[in-house]
Amino acid sequence: MLPHAVKSMTKACSDFLKENTTRCLLCSTVKDEALDLIERSHSLIVLDFRSQLKPFLEKQEVKQLTNKDGMIMSRFFSERKKSLRTKVRQESDVHNEIIGTIENYVASRLHSLKDGLKIPVDNFLAGMMTELATIKHGLQAPFKSIKTMDITPDGSIISLIVIGVIMINPDDAKHLASVLQHQFQQNKWVIFVTNDEKDILSKQNSLSEIFALHCSKPEWALDHYRHITRLKSPVEYFRQLPNYSDRQKEFGETIEKIIGTRILG
Repeated sequence: MLPHAVKSMTKACSDFLKENTTRCLLCSTVKDEALDLIERSHSLIVLDFRSQLKPFLEKQEVKQLTNKDGMIMSRFFSERKKSLRTKVRQESDVHNEIIGTIENYVASRLHSLKDGLKIPVDNFLAGMMTELATIKHGLQAPFKSIKTMDITPDGSIISLIVIGVIMINPDDAKHLASVLQHQFQQNKWVIFVTNDEKDILSKQNSLSEIFALHCSKPEWALDHYRHITRLKSPVEYFRQLPNYSDRQKEFGETIEKIIGTRILG
């Protein structure tokens, strides 16, 4: 057994947003994508549970749930997880977060029932739907409480990111381009906080070297913040870089055309 619960990626991100609201800005495109992803994951799970729970329990000849039905519900969640894996975005962990939380709720609810107490399946399912709504709102709340900025990134920056670090996901490239444009327009350091190991964090070295963009998991964002506060401003930092690569030169020239400020030394 694990000595303690493992903090989920989604929970870590939510906690970071709650604790650092005043330091955070949220790109409108990121906010929209996050809220939509949570909404779609929630709707998919709700529809699945509503259509599958009663037939599953009927096959087990269960019409009322008691504190002895934990093994049966464990099998239900196991089956639904396998089925839902084929219906959700593979790069997202949101559906796992929702299912894991509702599974903990169901286990706790069953274990808390007194011996002999029986709950009709319809009533139990209604309680699950209410809890799922609470879970959804809890995941969405941090994204709704943070100041949002509307940025339409220049297409040339998006192209540079796609080519420079081989960014396959166009949405990720757009988000990163928005942050880069904001960083050099405002001449203030920005940390792109994400849990995307596959498409973004795995390319952190290239993003930092070519574009002077810092990306971090929520757990390490404050360490990055302490580091960049000791640096010169983004424009001055880029001007003092030695021996520009072709990618850096192309980026510097592109930024100058967009914001009218020379960042190449």
